[in-house]
Amino acid sequence: MESENDRTMFITFSRGFPVSPAEVKALFTHMFGEKCVVGVYMREDCDKQQSLFAKLVLDSVVTVDRILEGEKLQKFRINGKHIWARKYNEKKDGRTCFT
Repeated sequence: MESENDRTMFITFSRGFPVSPAEVKALFTHMFGEKCVVGVYMREDCDKQQSLFAKLVLDSVVTVDRILEGEKLQKFRINGKHIWARKYNEKKDGRTCFT
């Protein structure tokens, strides 16, 4: 059985080029299907700082594999802004790391 972490990607953004959760969802649903995105989670903008990363939860591991196309990292553009996507891995102590 697939866990949520198995279906999750870690998305990073460039400083100075803010990306919204709606933009992330629109990009991936346009490219990989209307129902592929379960949720986009990023830090709330409570301190007026741009979020530099997000968790993207997808419908299946197959979708993660389709996005990565056999690579560890894929680069995309949203409205001219670059984003990078890789598999999400949460260490047992709750820290996020790359796989």
